[in-house]
Amino acid sequence: MRIVTILSALCILLCLAACQPSEPFCCEGSVTYQDRAIPFEISAVESPAPARETIDINGKPMAFDQVIRGQLCNNHLSGTVYVDCDVVIYEWDTVSNFLDGCDFTVEPGSVIYVASHNNTAYYQGCSSCHQSD
Repeated sequence: MRIVTILSALCILLCLAACQPSEPFCCEGSVTYQDRAIPFEISAVESPAPARETIDINGKPMAFDQVIRGQLCNNHLSGTVYVDCDVVIYEWDTVSNFLDGCDFTVEPGSVIYVASHNNTAYYQGCSSCHQSD
C-alpha cells in the first residue's frame, strides 16, 4: 500500500511539472502594429512567389508554399502557408480585426500555420477570427 501511495504521488508531481505554461513562440515586439491611417502598399505582395521554404514545426521540417513576413493585409494565400513572427498588421482596439480593410483571401483547402499562435495549423483561413465581416 505504501509503494502505491509513493508511486501515485510521483505520478501527480510529474503531471504537475508537465503542466507549466508554454513560452510564447514569438518574442515580444516581433509583431509590428501599424496605424490604420497609413495604408499598406498593395504592390508589396505582387512580386513572384519564392521557392518553397522549409521550417521546423515541433521538431519536424515542413515545406511551405508561402512564408509571410512583413505586411499581413493584402495577401492571397494558397497551399501550405507559414505566417512568421515578424509580420506587420493593423492595430486594433478590442477585437483583433486587423484584416478589416485588407484585400485578403485564402484559397479553399489551404493550411495556415501561425507562429504567434505557437505554430498552430488553421484550416478555415484567417477572416473568421480577424475580420469583422
